[in-house]
Amino acid sequence: MALLGAAFQIGRSALAAYQSAIALAGQNIANLGNANYTRQTGRLSTLEGGPTLGGVSAGGGVLLSGVERHVDEAVESRLRMALGSRAAAESSYKTLGEIEALYNELSEHDLSTQLTQFFNTFGELENDPQQMTTRQLVLANADAVARTLRRQRGALLQQAADLNHAVEQTTEHANTIAGEIASLNELVVVQQARGSGFSSALRDRRDGLLRELAELMDIQVREQSNGSINVYVGSEPLVEFGRSRGLRVETELEDGLERAAVRFADNNGTVVIRDGRLAAQLAARDEHLSGQVDQLDQLARALVYEVNRVQSTGRGLVGYTTITSAYAAGDVNAALDSSPADLEFPVRNGSFVVHVRNRETGQTITRLIEVDLDGLATDTTLSSLAQDLSNVPGLSASVTADGRLQLDAADGSEMWFTEDTSGVLAALGVGGLFQGSDAGTIGLQAAVRADPRLIAASLSGGLGDGSNAGRLALLGDAVSDLLGQQTIAEFQAGMVSQVATRTAAARMTQEAADAVYSSLLAQRESVSGVSLDEEAINLTKFERAFQGATRYLSVLDNLSSEVLALVR
Repeated sequence: MALLGAAFQIGRSALAAYQSAIALAGQNIANLGNANYTRQTGRLSTLEGGPTLGGVSAGGGVLLSGVERHVDEAVESRLRMALGSRAAAESSYKTLGEIEALYNELSEHDLSTQLTQFFNTFGELENDPQQMTTRQLVLANADAVARTLRRQRGALLQQAADLNHAVEQTTEHANTIAGEIASLNELVVVQQARGSGFSSALRDRRDGLLRELAELMDIQVREQSNGSINVYVGSEPLVEFGRSRGLRVETELEDGLERAAVRFADNNGTVVIRDGRLAAQLAARDEHLSGQVDQLDQLARALVYEVNRVQSTGRGLVGYTTITSAYAAGDVNAALDSSPADLEFPVRNGSFVVHVRNRETGQTITRLIEVDLDGLATDTTLSSLAQDLSNVPGLSASVTADGRLQLDAADGSEMWFTEDTSGVLAALGVGGLFQGSDAGTIGLQAAVRADPRLIAASLSGGLGDGSNAGRLALLGDAVSDLLGQQTIAEFQAGMVSQVATRTAAARMTQEAADAVYSSLLAQRESVSGVSLDEEAINLTKFERAFQGATRYLSVLDNLSSEVLALVR
């Protein structure tokens, strides 16, 4: 009877082992559509049995001694890296595509077309400087250019603000994931202590969270002997066993632009992020958008200065009776080219000519005004410049409380300026067409907007003289020191070309990242994925083994009945 008992134990162990193996196959099939599931197989081990009467051991049956999760950690690590690279490429391509769409090139309303129309209108004015319709068209085109620059800059800043918001949301999501990973670490350790296979579901959930976190930022994962993992961002730990350091966002103001910075919640330390969606969002804001704002400001600044430099040294159909400079000096007693003066545009050593004309008599007084900025003696300040201008008969000059130059012609007189070699008129915004100093503030000067006759189409003031309008028409193709010796047209075309090139490169990077991800995903599926064909084979094999075990036990049952009958 003892021998029959051992034999029954063999059958019982077989039933239990193959029933569990069938359950594992069923678990795999049930999770076929679960992207985070890792295929499991059971380890069948032979049980040691006692000796028979002949001194030979038949064994003790079979045991499902463990459950194996089919994971290739090297593939998982590379897959996480590929997820981060793909997410970063997608985010960069999206942002650059939005910038490219904003510029709206190759349409009738793009900035390059508007600039061309603006300068071409000066060519039309050159041919007929007395035509008021053409003068109105000059102002309309100038206003259109200014509006487009302001709109584009505002849209870029809005994109930057949207990215700041996206950084906040992404950081909050990453912080939540890190907290969940820390909680799962504790559960995995507890379940792993119970035995093999108990922590499999928890590990699957944790691996899924790691892949999700890797999309947001570049992470390194180190598994510990107790089954928990540590997660690092750069060289700094984010998750250690059951503790997450946490992530938060701190908004900083830099160069007039709000920037959301990612910090560790526990010590406010900077989080160094090199890849993933967060890295791409930060780079898009700080490199692409901020760079485009800077270039747009540089373009607008050069446009204002170059146009005003020519406009202020010509003559309109009428002169000015009063002028208040568009730009103020920071220190009215500092040399005009010094940092304390803080003028918007450059000034150099030179001079200009001021003309004051009595409208009734036609008598014109002309004076040369020196702008001494050679650094050898007393240099010209805004206060001294106002004094020099006040010495011109028929002209009074003063400095306003906010540091602007105020000029007033005597009753019945008008003024204009010519031959400015110092650039001081454009630097102060005296007699210019534009005001403002960047793409956000550019606009028409109020005096010219109110009276188009002030557009300085002439140099001599003679009837039909449009020579200064001709000079203005050529500005689009004239090099500017403020643009690094590029023309306005070249600089604007370069901006658009740069965005187009970066967008094309981002698209290629995204396609390459997709290809790498797809390849690694296929590798993971070959190791960790569920194959219905393979599971069907396993089911058949385990079913036949289970059926064999039941047949074996049936034979034992018959034998035991015969033995019992002999005993009775």
